[in-house]
Amino acid sequence: MLVEQLPESWTLASYLSIIVQFANLGPLTIGLLRWICHEKIPIAWIIVGLLLMGSASSSLLVSFWDRTSFFGGQDHSTALFVLVFFLSLVDCTSSVLFLPFMGVFKEIYLNSYLVGEGLSGFIPSLAALAQGVGGNPYCDNVTYIDGNGTFISNETVKVVPAPRFSVDIFFGFLTCMMVISLFAFLLLNFWPGCTEEHAENRLMVATHDELENQRSQSPSPSTKSSENDHLNTSKRPIFLLLLIQAFVCFISNGAFPSIQTYSCLPYGNLVYHLSVTLNAMVNPAMAFFSFFVPCTKLKSILALTGVGTLLSFFLLATALTSPGMLGGQSIGGTFTVLSWIIYGGLFSYVKISIAGICRQRSNSALFWCGAVTQIGSAFGALLMFILVNVASGIFTAYYVTCE
Repeated sequence: MLVEQLPESWTLASYLSIIVQFANLGPLTIGLLRWICHEKIPIAWIIVGLLLMGSASSSLLVSFWDRTSFFGGQDHSTALFVLVFFLSLVDCTSSVLFLPFMGVFKEIYLNSYLVGEGLSGFIPSLAALAQGVGGNPYCDNVTYIDGNGTFISNETVKVVPAPRFSVDIFFGFLTCMMVISLFAFLLLNFWPGCTEEHAENRLMVATHDELENQRSQSPSPSTKSSENDHLNTSKRPIFLLLLIQAFVCFISNGAFPSIQTYSCLPYGNLVYHLSVTLNAMVNPAMAFFSFFVPCTKLKSILALTGVGTLLSFFLLATALTSPGMLGGQSIGGTFTVLSWIIYGGLFSYVKISIAGICRQRSNSALFWCGAVTQIGSAFGALLMFILVNVASGIFTAYYVTCE
């Protein structure tokens, strides 16, 4: 819907991806504070500030998402870009704050956190499915007459079917989610029923350094059992896992969201709509799956990454083929949707598995897990932004034209 209405059109996804990566100023700032303050930073208070920022940005999107400004010789969606930047600042910074904050709670709640993180994509995706896209654009003959019923002209115009509810309502729905998140986080820190579940019984003044000290003094059962697990005790596999995390995020968080329009839209709005929404919905599904079938073996993680990479090659080929189609609209479109879902599910499972392994090691490992997530995502988005908007002829858009 945004692609159809905003001046950036098919390049909108690449603009949004690179703006998201500019928001890595947030985690860089947190990393600098950790180094200057020797990790003694009030994590929870910073999170409250971020959630307040996210609530304000979401609410402003409801009214200003379609406001544009003219600069650089063309119109740009400046209001959307600015507000998305602040929302992305919340999102990117959460990668290096939320996971370490989970060290406050008992280990059993990590999967609950990952499921909740996935629901942040799943619930809006349900709303998007309910909203629909109205169908693919088509050409129709329109006859124009004046007030007296006199014929003026007959033209063939492009018709874009309307969705069930507007963009404004959808952004209002996201605002409600963000406000609920803020309220829930306050409960986690002040409601007695939640504070009793703190592993070290720390409240909002808890810092990285204090959590690490208490963890070293009273190791958890999982830490003791990890002595028999080479994957959790050797530093080399952890470094390899962090490299895998960076690579997976390079593709799934940074590069491919920028070219999803080119991969899917030649097959129609429905293929694009299903690919975006179902790809987001598979993330929490894999979080549930990892709770019952955890993956802690390096070879398994490498194998899943390999399969996901093969599917990503096909998706890259569909984007490079645009405005043409691989396999035709029916077969090619179906396989494109399935590839986006399966590749997204595999990479989500890999990321969740690596986060679980890092959680068993230390808060520091969790921090670096979040850090490489943002580094990989940033390089992926930057590369694709250059290829889509600077380099010419690599990715070509297809438009429905009516003559």
